Amino acid sequence: MSTTVSCPDYGKVFNDNIHGHILLHPLCVKFIDTPEFQRLRNIKQLGTTYLVYPCASINRFEHSIGVCYLAGQMIEALCRNSGDDINVSPEEKLCVELAGLCHDLGHGPLSHSWERYLKASGVNWKHEESSTEMLKYIIQKYDLEKELKKYGLNVEYHVELICEFIRGEGKLLVANHFLYQVVSNKDNGIDVDKWDYFLRDGNCLNLSISFDYKRLMQFSRVVVDPNSNQPKQVIAFRNKEARNIYDMFRVRSDLHLRAYQHTAVQNTELMWIDVLLKAENYFTIQIPSGTKFGLNEAHTNIEAMSRLTDHILCDIQYSNDPKLEEAKSLLNRLHTRHLYQFIGSYNLIFINKEIYDKSIDVENLKQNLKNELQKQFGIEFGITATWLNCGCPLINPLEKVLFFKKPLCNNTPVILDDTPYQNVYPMNELEFFKRDINVFSKSLKLKDSQLKEIDLACNSFLKDFRP
Repeated sequence: MSTTVSCPDYGKVFNDNIHGHILLHPLCVKFIDTPEFQRLRNIKQLGTTYLVYPCASINRFEHSIGVCYLAGQMIEALCRNSGDDINVSPEEKLCVELAGLCHDLGHGPLSHSWERYLKASGVNWKHEESSTEMLKYIIQKYDLEKELKKYGLNVEYHVELICEFIRGEGKLLVANHFLYQVVSNKDNGIDVDKWDYFLRDGNCLNLSISFDYKRLMQFSRVVVDPNSNQPKQVIAFRNKEARNIYDMFRVRSDLHLRAYQHTAVQNTELMWIDVLLKAENYFTIQIPSGTKFGLNEAHTNIEAMSRLTDHILCDIQYSNDPKLEEAKSLLNRLHTRHLYQFIGSYNLIFINKEIYDKSIDVENLKQNLKNELQKQFGIEFGITATWLNCGCPLINPLEKVLFFKKPLCNNTPVILDDTPYQNVYPMNELEFFKRDINVFSKSLKLKDSQLKEIDLACNSFLKDFRP
């Protein structure tokens, strides 16, 4: 995917197929050149999407390098556009770049699909937890403290700052809050992580991406948040970029609808999760000390987690352990395209607007529907949800973006624009906040009469459901 040219005096140049030739800091290269980071070459960025879109086989490795690069570019743009209004030290910029580089270190096999597998196994876990653990593990294992100090980073303070940037929130910086918004923006969802995966994913999915992040960078700056009780600097954008930001969220919605949450992708992910559920009691990960961890326990030990990649699919497929036969059989069914039978998608806007307008527990809704169908028909079902939020449940994210007007001359103070751009660019419910419940039968073949009965039962249940 990428070719590299060593430049020992100032880092390394990577020839990336999305951003071209990009230069990364020498300290970033030290992290890249570890087995734990190289592990990301074997974790697919888009989970089981590659089973539907054949070219969707990009990995977390190249995405992480791209986010690192964009993080640095964003800091440079903000410093250039904001002038003396902000002060970002070289150490703080490097911490933001390292956060971009390491933000996905904790992903499990097939990326977000692993999180959904653990949820199905009764474990509530997010990959960011393991990303910060893996970062600290790499520093300790490869004695990188001296490398950090070489570039002015305090091990205790700056490593924790990097972890806060990965989480998108923290307490170490108050005034320079805008630095938390670069990699993982918890305030309005506009961050360089999205910008990279929009372009990278769109490229491999052969989907056009109209959003222009370079233009948005050029028209960004830092302002004091007027809505904060204490002085806090945040990222704002020129008011003429409201349409560009709207288009960013439209692109996000398009990628989810056409790829990430495509019903066939959800079908393959359901089957993959079931493979893991059938294997989890018999498949273990052993670390050098001899301790073994089950699939749903590996996240509790960072050394075990560092040994998990997409290879577990092949390990299960080619295992001679008779206890894994059921998992192997289902995996073979997935590989030979004998997928679960799709029953239908049920849009809550049309079926039950009352629960659509409420913040409901979708997992509870799915489980209740599954229990009811299995009780009525005596067969196994899989239930998924196409659940779009634009980062905020049923809220137009433009409400949370600060815009500023064009200055009349160079030395005039920044004037914020209080135009309600969420009203200028409203977001259609069906496109930006879609709420579909998707039902699959795990039986190989059902009669038409059975399909009609199940369809009626789904409609009836969802129409009458109350949280």
